[in-house]
Amino acid sequence: MRILLLEDEFMLARSIRTYLLARGHLVDHYDNGQEVLEVIETLEHDFYILDINTPLVGGLECLKVIAVKYPKTPKIIISAYHDVEYISEAFSSGCSDYLKKPFNLKELDIRIAHLTSQIQPPTKTVYDPMIHLSRHYTFNKENNFLFYDGIIQKFTKRELSLITMFVSNLGQIMTDESIRSFVWDGEEAEPSTIRSLVNRVRSKLKEELIENIRGFGYTMKRLDHA
Repeated sequence: MRILLLEDEFMLARSIRTYLLARGHLVDHYDNGQEVLEVIETLEHDFYILDINTPLVGGLECLKVIAVKYPKTPKIIISAYHDVEYISEAFSSGCSDYLKKPFNLKELDIRIAHLTSQIQPPTKTVYDPMIHLSRHYTFNKENNFLFYDGIIQKFTKRELSLITMFVSNLGQIMTDESIRSFVWDGEEAEPSTIRSLVNRVRSKLKEELIENIRGFGYTMKRLDHA
């Protein structure tokens, strides 16, 4: 799921983004409302998380525009404001839920799951933890192991974290910043270090699962015979 996050507090935004990436979501983060208004003109997200008090344009102003443009898409307001007036205005402006700061990231995850379940009725499918990447490669999403013809492949902790990120975002282009947030938990990592990690994993794979999209980042796609 692709989530838009509007939050100008750097540490909080990094924590939310890192957590949601680990949950398998793509997160587009913006620290001011003006950028959000520009982005939503051409791009619809699956979920919106908006802080109220943000530079240039506030979250409530963004919410009103998003509610008109994408009325059925879930929207959560996060704010340190606890006054009932702000909460009332947020709901009247089209928010689906209101989360007061500070909050536990698990609570945010629960609310996201609840809101998305309301617009995506559960289907009766047999649960299969194995993701088939090719005729030979499978990935177990319960224990995050990669298998080749049924045999567990050996990777370092950081290499396996990179693979997990790619599998959780199949077909999506992962930038250096996305990789840094997921694998290094937002800590500093030079582009050369990130490139070295990706190249090391690619060299260990027996098939070309990871593709370099020059100038943008990297992506993992299922091979045609998967």
